[in-house]
Parts: sequence; structure tokens; C-alpha cells
Amino acid sequence: MISLLLLLPLISSQSCPNGLSESEGVLSVHNSLRSSLSEGSFSARGKRLPRSLTPISNLTWDCSLEESAQKVADGCVFAHSHIPNLGENLYKAWSSAKISPSGLAVNASQAWANEFQLFGLSDTTLTMSVFNSGVGHATQMVWADSTKIGCGSSSCNNGNTVIVVCHYSEQGNVLGAKIYDADT
Repeated sequence: MISLLLLLPLISSQSCPNGLSESEGVLSVHNSLRSSLSEGSFSARGKRLPRSLTPISNLTWDCSLEESAQKVADGCVFAHSHIPNLGENLYKAWSSAKISPSGLAVNASQAWANEFQLFGLSDTTLTMSVFNSGVGHATQMVWADSTKIGCGSSSCNNGNTVIVVCHYSEQGNVLGAKIYDADT
């Protein structure tokens, strides 16, 4: 008798109750950036960044992080929540007309990733200079010790504003710590 073993790839996104429908897109943007940085194939402002000595793992979707991010987004306040031990990225879209939150978590992820193209990355250790250069969202996206993400979005201001919040665990953007283990 021949036995057939079928291995299915690990699914990096899970379906959460009342979950964000764009979780796969958010993960795709984050993990593509993490992978290219890990492999040494990523350039920021025309400068190739060093590969990681240890692979930067893909983020996985976490329902408890999604829930906490959704609570912050539902508060309709565009300010960091300062929840202990969580990384947090914020994004705000607004218009004079009503807008839908649909697709904006992916747009937020793309905007955050684009910070590296706009401002570069001068060091792979997070210093105040690096953080203040405008790449704080992007560094949280690629923070090697972060392994989980969950996001939420909410329509605010009578539908004219959308707030997107992503929470990360382990927390990134720790001053003095390595963003990733660069091969320098």
C-alpha cells in the first residue's frame, strides 16, 4: 500500500470574528517588505540595504491584536494608544465626501512601506535620528522581533474620515535596539 502525505502550506492569516476582510492584503504588503529586506534585495532611496544575518520571519495575523486595534480605531482619535508592549501604526484618510474603510488598511500598509523610499534608512539600529527621519511606521513593519499583526479600521466624522490602526507583537521601535540583524 502506498501512503500519500499531503502537506498544506501554513496559512498566515486567520479568520477572526467580525474580522478585517483585508488581512491577506495587509500581510502581503508587510511580508513582501520583510522578505526582500531579509534577502538583501531591498533598496531604499537608491541604496541597497544589507541583508539580514538571520531570516526575518513572516508576520501572522492575530485575532487579539486585531481586536485591540479595532477598539482603538473605533475611538476615532488619531493618536497613539500607548498600550503596553504593543507596536502600533496609525493611518488617517479623509475627504469632504463620505469614504469607505474598504481597502484602506492595505493602502495604509503601502504608505508605511513607502517611507523607506521617501526617507531612506540610515542605520539598522533604531536611534532618535532614524526614528525622527520619518520611517517609524516602516521600521515597525520590518521589526525582526515582531511576529504577529492585527489591524482594524473605522469610519469616523460622519463617514468623512477613516482611521486605520495596526498592532504588532512583539513591540518594535525600541530605541537603541536593532531593527533587524544586518549583515554589515
